[in-house]
Amino acid sequence: MNIKNDQLEVYDIAKVPSILSLTVKEVYKDKFALAGVIILFLVLATVIIAAPIISTEEATRLNFGTGTTNRAPSWVEGGAEGFLLGTDQGGRDMFQLVIVAARNSLIIGFAVAIITMAIGFIIGLLSGFYGGHVDNVVMRLVETWTMLPALLVIATLINHLPRTLPNMIFVLVLFGWAGYVRLIRNVTLQQANYDYVLASKTMGTRNPIIIFREVVPNLMPVLAPAVVLGMAGTIGVETGLSMLGFGLPIGTPSLGTIINNAMVFINLQNRWWTWLPGIAILFFVSISINFVGTAIQRVADPRQRVR
Repeated sequence: MNIKNDQLEVYDIAKVPSILSLTVKEVYKDKFALAGVIILFLVLATVIIAAPIISTEEATRLNFGTGTTNRAPSWVEGGAEGFLLGTDQGGRDMFQLVIVAARNSLIIGFAVAIITMAIGFIIGLLSGFYGGHVDNVVMRLVETWTMLPALLVIATLINHLPRTLPNMIFVLVLFGWAGYVRLIRNVTLQQANYDYVLASKTMGTRNPIIIFREVVPNLMPVLAPAVVLGMAGTIGVETGLSMLGFGLPIGTPSLGTIINNAMVFINLQNRWWTWLPGIAILFFVSISINFVGTAIQRVADPRQRVR
């Protein structure tokens, strides 16, 4: 309600914009975020449509027939007919490899972001809401865990575990949850001291009800952009590990294993089609996710929204 000119004005709650409508408007106003949504949609649509058609086994099958290895794309003069992105040193179709690689990298990015968010959300929420000894114990554990040399431990674990996609997700989750705990804990600490939460406690409302009714809804505007931006970070980490030989094996392509072809000098100099598509997809997907995540982040702060 708003008192103005001695008259009582009542706002219609139904007219209050939802978080979803605000997000759509913010993305639409930001041309970079809108372009990012379009790029992500095209990449996801291509991967999803091609997923049942192209299998990992088919894409990674070696073919050393005459004139089938290291061939340029079909649209390049002298290129191999029927191979849109050419072939690599094993005679494999680069288009199929890139599709499978993008699919695996996106699965890892999405899965790790969701799992780490869920773990960090629960621990951070309980730590921030209850405070006291619970908060002290949780934060000491988080600080101790984050002091570990993450990349060194990840590389060690990967070398001692079967190099499979689930194991890659597991290892990345181990070192991804702590950041979400800190974020959610800090916001929850603020929420727990607000008047409406204190009033609910005074009225004798049970803590689980206060958490899910009063606190959790106010964490969504902070959590959503963190998850989106976390996907870009996870894809980057997985790509870097795979490129250096600490990620997925050659038999399970990822964008990192595609980019790894550039570490062979002759490929870097003369066979751009064996590594450039991986870099291009990584660049456009990562920058698109960052633009979209930044737009979602602005929804929580009216002062930063695009006018």
